[in-house]
Amino acid sequence: MKGYTTREVAELIGLPQETIREIARAGVLTPERSAGQHYRFSFQDIIVLRTAKELMGSGVPRARINQVLYGLKQSLPSSRPLTSLRISGAGGEVLLRENDQLVNPESGQTHFDFAIADLAGTVAPLARRAAEEAEHTDELTSDDWYDLGVDLEAVSPADAPGAYERALELDPMHADAHVNLGRLLQESGSFERAESHYQRALVAEPDNVLAAFNLGTLLEDLGRIHDAIAAYKRAPDFADAHYNLSRLYELVGEHAEALKHLRTYRRLIDPP
Repeated sequence: MKGYTTREVAELIGLPQETIREIARAGVLTPERSAGQHYRFSFQDIIVLRTAKELMGSGVPRARINQVLYGLKQSLPSSRPLTSLRISGAGGEVLLRENDQLVNPESGQTHFDFAIADLAGTVAPLARRAAEEAEHTDELTSDDWYDLGVDLEAVSPADAPGAYERALELDPMHADAHVNLGRLLQESGSFERAESHYQRALVAEPDNVLAAFNLGTLLEDLGRIHDAIAAYKRAPDFADAHYNLSRLYELVGEHAEALKHLRTYRRLIDPP
């Protein structure tokens, strides 16, 4: 029978076995039962349990986690798993992230992300002044244009790609500019151009883990699973790369490889 035992899941994500069983009994998960009536958890169940652990770490009581996650699961269409939601915790509450807003699914109250607002408010005057000055000088270096692009992402996202492009005109091997421009292109749906910039970043810096990871996410979105696996493997010390590798290996039926990378992910995020 396929799936992960309660003991395996406890080892992989660092939750007590009884806590895992409690969440399962609350109806949040959909484990199968073995012939001996022991739980067998799917990879989707493990993702939900990881979210539950993160919520506990944010101070959300277990009973509330079970109640909210069960309610969210019941509200979703059968074709949409609980893992498709971006769930976080703050101040003892479970919150859903939608763009720059955090929504309490129990009350429906919207919480603005003040961290983003504070950052934008701090950066905005500097970014606008730098952008104005940049229009009237040829003395900016590729790093200057790159830094301007980073600032513009916070206050004027539409102008950020132009700054990264100017950085690359001055230094075609500026790996970080390729990565950031690739990410913006990926977010806008320009997948072919995004892939090109990630690949060029890896030519400039073969060990650039962010370029490798972002390339993996892009290839995964395009359905090129084996290419995505190869990209993620280029980020061997990046925990989320191993997490995604475990998902993809589970998807293609390589259970042992999935388990190996999930264990590596656990080791990287929770070292002894």
